[in-house]
Amino acid sequence: MAVEWVRDNIENFGGDPSRITLFGQSAGGASVDAYSYAWASDPIAAGFIPESGTMFSWGLPNSLASTTKAWYTVAGNLGCGNASSDPTAVMTCMRQQNYTAILKAIPKSTGPSGILGSFGPTVDETVIFSNYSQRTPAKVPMLIGNNNYEGGIFRTEFALAGLFFSDAFWDDFNLQEFTCPAGIRANASLAAGNPTWRYRYFGVFPNLAVSSEAGTYHAAELPIIFDTAPGASTADEVSIANYMRGAWAAFAKDPQKGLTTYGWPSYNPSQDTLIRLAYDNITGTNVINPYRYDADCVLVNVSSTNSSTYPTLPDLGANVTPTATGASATGSATQTPAPKTSSSAAAGNRSRIGGWVGLGAVVAAYLL
Repeated sequence: MAVEWVRDNIENFGGDPSRITLFGQSAGGASVDAYSYAWASDPIAAGFIPESGTMFSWGLPNSLASTTKAWYTVAGNLGCGNASSDPTAVMTCMRQQNYTAILKAIPKSTGPSGILGSFGPTVDETVIFSNYSQRTPAKVPMLIGNNNYEGGIFRTEFALAGLFFSDAFWDDFNLQEFTCPAGIRANASLAAGNPTWRYRYFGVFPNLAVSSEAGTYHAAELPIIFDTAPGASTADEVSIANYMRGAWAAFAKDPQKGLTTYGWPSYNPSQDTLIRLAYDNITGTNVINPYRYDADCVLVNVSSTNSSTYPTLPDLGANVTPTATGASATGSATQTPAPKTSSSAAAGNRSRIGGWVGLGAVVAAYLL
């Protein structure tokens, strides 16, 4: 509904309805991705930018059974009934509760399982599907990527709460929940014949640090993209921020060729086409074969959120270095596994989709 409104009205504000870009981070990125599948035949948008979130991330989507169970648990805690109660009566009761009571009624969970909680995109086979690896997304260009150490923010948060996990755990977590899903989704975009660019962000700056071990944490790129970094920025940070905003704008102005003109190679999983942004805090493109970071994806299961299952990863891509010609390195990033999925279904009503937690999707209809 929001995208349709932008299409129908943005010209009145000086915008261009033919250049609508949807982008979001974390849950917002997954929302953008869900949209790309739900309205594959009529996407309206001209470009998609999912940052650090896809429908292949975090074991998404939730099953109807798990969300229903969570719903009735909260309803029961509020005295509104359970699975054997009249659904209409339960809903009427729940609508009478204030939000603070509802939040208190949600069972608390600790560790990684508590990051998303029990409520998220739930399979209805209308706008959220159970078989994304078997579906074809919209024919729309995509800029997709993730940060180098996404788990850093969660590691810091858990440490403050007295929860500590090993380095190996967080390495597995970063790979399973972010790196591999980004690779899978980039490959799906290529398979659909879409112009695709993939990045990995490495920036670490004093005014954005949240702890000594957080590294390039989840959401670290947001102050760079939105020009909201607090305090004094370093000269390198200012230069990188200007460069990255230029890249995002180039894509939005011309999703088909804007980044090519900007100097970025189109994504190819067998060549040096993964853009390492702010690598060593240097401005510009620093390309490498994505196998450098995707190699261990064959060892993890992106359909799971349990990172404790796996031992220390071997870092199979450690010896991959940039080549002078951008040619293929040893191995192939196409080894990234697809999550377990099931039956297919048709797309549905556009008005039913949106973000849930994290930064929601942003609609940009460029006036440039």
